[in-house]
Amino acid sequence: VTLVLLTACANVANLLLTRAAGREKEVAIRTALGAGVQRLVRQLLTESILLAVVGGSAGLLIAQWSLHLIHTMNPGNIPRLEEIHISLPVLLFTFGISVLTGVLFGVAPVWRAVRLDLNTSLKSGGRSGQTDGGLSVGRHRLRGLLVVSELALSSMLLIGAALLIRSFITLANVPPGFTTDHVLSMQVVASSHQALEEISDRVAKLPGVTSEGLVSTLPLTGGVGWGGINVEGFHPAPGQEMQSDFRTASSNYFQTMQVPLLKGRFFSEHDTKDSQQVAIVDAKFANQFWPHENPIGKHVWFDPKKPITVAGVVGVVKHYGLDIDGKIVLYLPDKQAQNTQMYLVARTSADPASLTGAVVREIHAVDRNAPVFDIRTMQQRLYDSLARPRFASTMLAAFAAFALLLSAIGVYGVISYLVAQSTHDIGLRMALGAQPGSILGLVVRQGMLLAAMGIGSGLIGAAILTRLMASLLFGVSAHDGVTFLSVAEVLACVTLFATVIPALRATRVDPMVALRIE
Repeated sequence: VTLVLLTACANVANLLLTRAAGREKEVAIRTALGAGVQRLVRQLLTESILLAVVGGSAGLLIAQWSLHLIHTMNPGNIPRLEEIHISLPVLLFTFGISVLTGVLFGVAPVWRAVRLDLNTSLKSGGRSGQTDGGLSVGRHRLRGLLVVSELALSSMLLIGAALLIRSFITLANVPPGFTTDHVLSMQVVASSHQALEEISDRVAKLPGVTSEGLVSTLPLTGGVGWGGINVEGFHPAPGQEMQSDFRTASSNYFQTMQVPLLKGRFFSEHDTKDSQQVAIVDAKFANQFWPHENPIGKHVWFDPKKPITVAGVVGVVKHYGLDIDGKIVLYLPDKQAQNTQMYLVARTSADPASLTGAVVREIHAVDRNAPVFDIRTMQQRLYDSLARPRFASTMLAAFAAFALLLSAIGVYGVISYLVAQSTHDIGLRMALGAQPGSILGLVVRQGMLLAAMGIGSGLIGAAILTRLMASLLFGVSAHDGVTFLSVAEVLACVTLFATVIPALRATRVDPMVALRIE
């Protein structure tokens, strides 16, 4: 936000300078007629402050409208985001920033006005272009410096936004370890585990349901189930406890979520509380403890007298988010754990949301008082798990787009002013035989010189500032060369476009008209 504000302020200062340059003769006449310096300063500062306050008021209106968008984009895990509104402190802050901006960036044109050379300005035909014109940015150092600053700030914002967007795209393409499409999920609290089993059987027979399953904690819901465990062949150091993520699942859960089986078998209907206790581990668990051995048949235990046999190995699931490497995971059969509160998942052949009513009716047909909540498709859960990085990327991209637009306006304004003030110079060159192409090239070179200095400064600044956002990135370096180069190319193209328009206007100058006016 600060970078965008600075870019806007630089733009305002540049436009005020241009406006003041066009009023040099007016100011000279007022001074010659007896207007004092203080009166001129008051007038010019009043105008700039008025412009700033009107701009701030318009910004408040846009902000009020934008709040609806921000609330709509709420990722759900930014504290009190829904409470943000335009309040008295916000109004006072906006008013203060507007006045401060008007004063600070109105000083440059005021300083220019009070330093006028009356003799030069009041000469017959005298124009500001005569005193500081010419097709050279070097003669307009302050304007050039402001444009370079805008381009540098824009470069930093664009690079930050591009890094976050690339990071988000990389994150969104991380395989979650299961298939999210056509899966309906909900949490059910039944009176008994037998009721849950009956619910599961009834849901499996619904038209449109291809498979169903139960699990104690569903991926991407934020639920945890860590605890200590002992592993065959592993001898922890004194005081060390082996931590694992525990989940209970039904026999069809892995097939419903399409979690791949790597070794052994899934749970079966025969894995009951009266049978040998078994478990399924994920590949991360197996590789940590038995990297060069077959994990099937190995044992883990909570109680040394009750060993649990490893019956299968499944793929690693991103339980806590696509960007989080979770703990090792141990799955236990639901018939042996006998949980009464579990997530029901159903894979469907049609839109899963359309079967919500039917599934809930089957649940209440078995247990009419069973609470059913957190009803969502797995696609929605995956989408919501990416909400925070998506929000950050979108907001920074919006700021970067604003800064890019302001920079383009700044470049266009300076080059347009340069062309307008150099009408006599251009006419003289063309009268002496200069071709339109050479005039075009001359003007474009001035714009691209500004671009080179601004983009170069921005790349250096971005290389420093992007270190601060390294923790927000996933799978992308804070100094990614492709991103830096791409942003430089985009800014160069935008600057070229903003330069070409006034440059083409310069090639259409009629030498006779230009020289006669001067």
